[in-house]
Amino acid sequence: MHKILEFQSVVLAAGRGSRLPDVGGSVSKCLLPVGPYPVLWYSLNMLEKLGLQETMIVVLDEDKSNILSALEKCPLKIKYDLIVIPSEEDWGTANSLKHISGLVNTDLLVVSGDLITSINLNEVLNLHRKHDASLTTLFFNNGPEEWIELPGLKTKVKPDRDLVCIDKETERLVFLASASDFEENVSIPRILLKKFDNISLYSRLLDAHVYVMKKWILNYITESDKFTSLKGELIPHIIKKQLSRAKTGVEKKGTSEKHVDMTNNIFEYAIENGYESKIREMSSYSNSKRGNCNDIIRCYAHIPNKNTFGIRVNTLSSFYLSNNKILSKWEELTGSPLEKRFHPESDVKTKQIDENSTVGDKTIINEKTSIKNTFIGDNCNIENKVRLTNCILMNNVTIKEGCVLQDCVIYTGATVGNGCSLQYSLVGPHHVLPASTNSNHQLHAETTDNMITLG
Repeated sequence: MHKILEFQSVVLAAGRGSRLPDVGGSVSKCLLPVGPYPVLWYSLNMLEKLGLQETMIVVLDEDKSNILSALEKCPLKIKYDLIVIPSEEDWGTANSLKHISGLVNTDLLVVSGDLITSINLNEVLNLHRKHDASLTTLFFNNGPEEWIELPGLKTKVKPDRDLVCIDKETERLVFLASASDFEENVSIPRILLKKFDNISLYSRLLDAHVYVMKKWILNYITESDKFTSLKGELIPHIIKKQLSRAKTGVEKKGTSEKHVDMTNNIFEYAIENGYESKIREMSSYSNSKRGNCNDIIRCYAHIPNKNTFGIRVNTLSSFYLSNNKILSKWEELTGSPLEKRFHPESDVKTKQIDENSTVGDKTIINEKTSIKNTFIGDNCNIENKVRLTNCILMNNVTIKEGCVLQDCVIYTGATVGNGCSLQYSLVGPHHVLPASTNSNHQLHAETTDNMITLG
């Protein structure tokens, strides 16, 4: 495995999962179980496969010990340094990058801690290298979201959508906005139509929240101190600015100092050392009719083949769907088969458990139980005559004798009493469900004022 020296990487894993239902207790979003490992492991495994030997992970200070404990149980060779940010403050993703800016000396690869994908990130890095880009992003074009019946109360959730414009010939990312910003008609800047011949407008792409950025961008957001969010503020700002040009000395002449905000002028940061423009003049792509390679700021977007698996575990539907697909995608994601579906310290006494199920550390599964397509966490106890189908059980869960559960999510520390029959239901953390409960599309959780979101 070759060592990549031109990029440092950071995994942003301090999110609380605001789009997940209010039943998750104190589980950090990056530790939600997908198959046998937490979500965060998949991002780290992706970076390890890329050839990176070390990475930074930004986490909330209150989650640090739990994340360290969880990762110690996972197969990883990549070294990771956990950088903590205060839990009590409402930091955005741009704030997190400011926090690590002193540790970054190269171009930076930013990865979301909730991403699961089979892509080889060299495809993104090579696009960045090819055009000496300021910013390179990743989107998935998997078509319409898969419909899947979810556990819990039936609600209609309108997914957030982005409007993305990409020049097909050059892969330049020239426009990015939220669809919710427009009531009916979408106005595309006229300059785009003049400058680019073949613009495609997308409204169903999934933003992977993977960004490769020049070191100067980190300097810019740190010193300008006006950005909180990468996706909502910084990225659209940079994409818009690439179509502008820096003011010359003549244009600035006569302007009073108080009207020239040098510290917030992005072009004062996007300075080339003198060699980049000469290299582009000699390269083949600079001769294309619409290459626009001499723009000081250049943003690009990579959209891999539609067969590339990519999902962000930031909603109940993506959490549920990722578990539904993970084992069938395992070799595609990791490059090797899943050798141990049952933790060596587990005690599985039943023979009625299929190959699409996994069992965690120190979990006991008694005889006369039937388990299909179910993921069971650590320290769980499954008693006799239980049937589990298409379920997710987190750590320290107890399922009493005679229960039948289908398409359910049972959170940490919950107990399901004897003889319960549940379909498409959620049981919140440490909730004790009374014996013989019958439930279909229900939420069973403690109702407290300090209940926080899942993740």
